[in-house]
Amino acid sequence: MQIKDFRDIVSTFSDPGEELLFQKNHVLISVNGDLIEAKLSDKSGDIYVDEGCGEMPASQWIVTRLARLELLASRLKETTEKTKHFVSPSATLCSTLEEDTRNGERHTNDALKATLEEVDDRSPLETKVLYITSDAGEGKTSLINEMAQAQAQRFSNSGSDWLLVPIQLGGRHFLRFDDITIGALQNRYRFPFLYYKSFIALVKMGIIVPAFDGFEEMFVESSSGEALSAMGVLVGSLESQGTIVVAARKAYFEFENIRSQEKLFDSIRTLSVSFGKLELNRWNKKQFISYCLNRNIDDAESLYSRIIQRLEPSHAVLTRAVLVKRLVDVIQESDSIDDFLYSLHSSGADFFAVFVRGLIAREANEKWIDRSGENDVGTPILNINEHNELLTYVALAMWESKVNYLKGDYLEFVADDFCETMEASSNHSQQIRARIGGHAMLVPSSNSVSAVEFDHDEFRLFYLGEGIARLLKPLNTRSQGDILTVFRKGMLPSPAHDALLRAIKRDASVNVVEVINFLVEVSSMEAHTSYSHMNCSHIIINLLSEIEALDLNIKNISFEANSLGDKKLYGVTFTDCFFAETNLELTEIKDCKFVDCRFSQMRISPNTKISNVNFDGSVVDALELKAEHIESWNPIEICGLLKKRGVIFDESHINELGSYQEVSPDHELIDLMKLVRYFMRSTHISESVLLIKLGIRGREFVSQAVPELIKHGILEEIEDRSGGRRFRLGIPVERLNSSISSANGSFEYVLNAKH
Repeated sequence: MQIKDFRDIVSTFSDPGEELLFQKNHVLISVNGDLIEAKLSDKSGDIYVDEGCGEMPASQWIVTRLARLELLASRLKETTEKTKHFVSPSATLCSTLEEDTRNGERHTNDALKATLEEVDDRSPLETKVLYITSDAGEGKTSLINEMAQAQAQRFSNSGSDWLLVPIQLGGRHFLRFDDITIGALQNRYRFPFLYYKSFIALVKMGIIVPAFDGFEEMFVESSSGEALSAMGVLVGSLESQGTIVVAARKAYFEFENIRSQEKLFDSIRTLSVSFGKLELNRWNKKQFISYCLNRNIDDAESLYSRIIQRLEPSHAVLTRAVLVKRLVDVIQESDSIDDFLYSLHSSGADFFAVFVRGLIAREANEKWIDRSGENDVGTPILNINEHNELLTYVALAMWESKVNYLKGDYLEFVADDFCETMEASSNHSQQIRARIGGHAMLVPSSNSVSAVEFDHDEFRLFYLGEGIARLLKPLNTRSQGDILTVFRKGMLPSPAHDALLRAIKRDASVNVVEVINFLVEVSSMEAHTSYSHMNCSHIIINLLSEIEALDLNIKNISFEANSLGDKKLYGVTFTDCFFAETNLELTEIKDCKFVDCRFSQMRISPNTKISNVNFDGSVVDALELKAEHIESWNPIEICGLLKKRGVIFDESHINELGSYQEVSPDHELIDLMKLVRYFMRSTHISESVLLIKLGIRGREFVSQAVPELIKHGILEEIEDRSGGRRFRLGIPVERLNSSISSANGSFEYVLNAKH
C-alpha cells in the first residue's frame, strides 16, 4: 500500500472535526475518542505501521486496528440468524459477461459453495455485482445468512481475508444507503466502529462484501428509477473496485425494456463494472429428503413417495423451502396427513390458503382451548376461520405501521380490536390477549424486546392480502375509507396482491364486476401517481383477466409496467387510460376497445393474440416485435405494424398520419441493438467477446461497423491489459437509444445523429 492510499483510507476512520496529522514518519489520528499514534516506515515500496508492538503492513493494521474486523466477524457469527436444518439449494450460475462467454451457464448442486467461490474469484480491475435471484420464499435470505456465517468463521480461522455483511433493506428506499448500512452495523450487529466512508473504503479494498437483501421491493416493483440511480451512486463510489451481492427476484440486466436500465448504466458507464447472476432453483427430491433427514424424519424416501401420490413433484409445497419446513412441521405434529394432502391436491392454484388452514388446525383444535368451565375437555376459543381473521388484523397493523413486527403493547391493542369486532366474551378476550404472542404463526422478533413477527414474510403478505379482501368486501363508503388508508401506505408486494385476488375470487358471495367498479371509483379519488391509484389499477387489471366483461368501461386509470402481460381480456372498454411499457407475452385481447388511451410501449411476442381490437383515438409511443427484432417509435410505422396484427384504427386517424411502408432495419443496426444489451452486463467488452456474442456476423461488425462507431464517438477503445482490444460506450445509453428509436431502421442515421 502506497502512502497516498494509506492517507485516504485512514482519514475515513478519523472522528468528525478531528484532523489527521502526519509529521515526518509519525501519524496521529483520533478514532472513536481514542488517540492513536504510530510510526510509519517504507520497505520495498510498501508502508508499514508500528504502534510500539512491532511493525505490520499498513493494510493489515487498518483491518485489525482501525476496522476491528475480528470483532465484526465475531458479531456476525453471534447475530446473523442461522437457518435451522439448512439445505443448500441447487442453482444456475451465470457469471460475468466474459466468464459466461468462456464457460457458459453452469449448474451447481451447492449454491452456498458456488456463491462463496464466485465472490472469491473477483478481479481487482473492476467492480463485480453478483445478483442472487429467485422467487419469494425460495431461500435468498437463508443463503445470504449462511454465507455470512460461513465466511465469518473462515475469517476467524485465518482461512479468508474478507467478510460478507448482510444488509436487510426490507423494502425501504435505497436513497439513504448510508443510513441503512450504518444502521445495520450498529443496530443489528452491535458494531459502532465504522463510518459510511470507512465502510466503503473497506469494500473497495475487498475486505468487506456487502449483501443487500430485499432490493426487489424497490427495483422490480418500482418504475420510478430511484433504486436504479441509487445503485449507480453506490457502484460509482467504489471506483471500479470491490464486490457487492444483491438479492432480488430478477437481475437488472434481465429486464426487457432497456429504458428502465438507462439511469443505472449511464451513471456507471465510465467505470469498469461487471454483472453476474446466481439463480436459485426450486428444491427437488434430493433437497427435500436432505431436509427431512436433518429434521430426524424416519424413512424420508418413503415419506416423499407417499406425498407425490397426492401432489405433483413440482408442487410448491415440495419445492419451496419455506413451505417444505411447514409441511414437515405438520407431519411431525400429526398422526395422519392423508386428508391434508388430499385437500392440497384438490385446492389447485389456491393451495396456499388451504395449506395455511392446515397449519392453524392444530393451534385451533388442540392449543387454544378454553378450560375455564366445568368441562375438562374444554372448547376452542377460536375456530380456524377466526384464527385466520385474527392474523389478518396483525398483518394489517404491521402494514399500517410500516414495520414487519409488533411490540407487545400494540399486539394487545390489535387483539382488543379483534375481540371487539367479534363481540367476544370478556373471558375469551382475556385469553386471546394472553395467547396471541405465542401463536404458531408468530415468532419472537429481534427488533425489540417482547415484539413478534410472522414466522416468514410469505405468511405476513398472505394475511395482508386476506385482510384487505376482508376490508373490501362490504363495498360501501366505509370500505372506501379503509381501503384508501391501507393503499396509501405503499405499493403492495406481489404476494399480497396474489393473496388478495385469490381471496376475492374464492368468495362465491362476491361479484367480481362490482369489485372492479368499486376500485375504479376508489382510484378516481387519488392522483395517478399515488400508491392508492397504482394498487387499485393492479387489482383491476388482474380481476379483468379471464372474465367476460361486456359493457364494462374502465375509465381514467393509469396501469403500471407490464400490466397486460399474460392477461386474457374479453369485451372490455378502456377510456382515457394510460399503460406504461408492457410486455404482451402470452396475452390474449379479444373484442376490446381502447378509446383515447396511451401506451408508453408495447412488446408483442409470437404468442400474443389480438382479435377485433379497436383503437379509437389511442396512441402507441413505441412498439417492439420480438420475433422480427423490430423496434419502432414512428407513429405511421407503428399503426401499420399493429394493423397487420389485428388492431383496428379509426380511418381518419390513419389518414392524418399518412401512408405506411414497412422498412427492414439494417443488419448493423440490429447488431448495435444487441451490443447495447451486452453492455448492460459489463460496462466494457473485449473484441473476443463481441466476436463470440454476434456469431457469424461478429467479424464483419468488428471490422466494418466498429471503426465507424469509434469515429463518431459512439464507442471508445480503452486499454486492455490482456493485450487485445476493449470497448465501452462513448455516449449515454439514453441518447443512443433515442437515436436508434428515430432511425427508422437506418444505421447511417444513428452514426450521423447529434449525440
